[in-house]
Amino acid sequence: MAAARLRSPEVDRGVTSYSRLGNSGLGWVALGVVVALAKRDARPAIATAVAVWGTLGVNYGVKLIAKRERPNLEDAPQTIEAPTSSSFPSSHAAMSAAAAVVLGDAVPFARLPLKLAAVSMAYTRVHLGVHHPSDVVAGYVLGAVTGRVARLFVPARRRR
Repeated sequence: MAAARLRSPEVDRGVTSYSRLGNSGLGWVALGVVVALAKRDARPAIATAVAVWGTLGVNYGVKLIAKRERPNLEDAPQTIEAPTSSSFPSSHAAMSAAAAVVLGDAVPFARLPLKLAAVSMAYTRVHLGVHHPSDVVAGYVLGAVTGRVARLFVPARRRR
């Protein structure tokens, strides 16, 4: 696996730390709060929470149907405990993509960095051996869709 060539104790520690920011989407929701505070507008925080946690709910529904086994990679870093839920699709990838969509609306100049941060989060799950590459691709696509749907629930600021 290509991710195995990138593994080293230093890289594994950094990847593990970044991946943990995605647990339950808390890092993304926190970023939404920071954006909301900076803009003095609650909508980015609300939209991020709706997108991230709504996506998590949809994702778990898909996991219940898919019931895919997680990879059994003996060479994977043992820096996190593999989740017990189905591997398909990746919740981290899904929540990250959804957050990138709604936060990109709030901070348009940051769209590319947000997408790169989301793709990086998705990669961490393959690097750590807890997802197959197709899990993170499917999760990312799911999150991109649910992020767009979540935007419908949080109205844009009215122009004066």
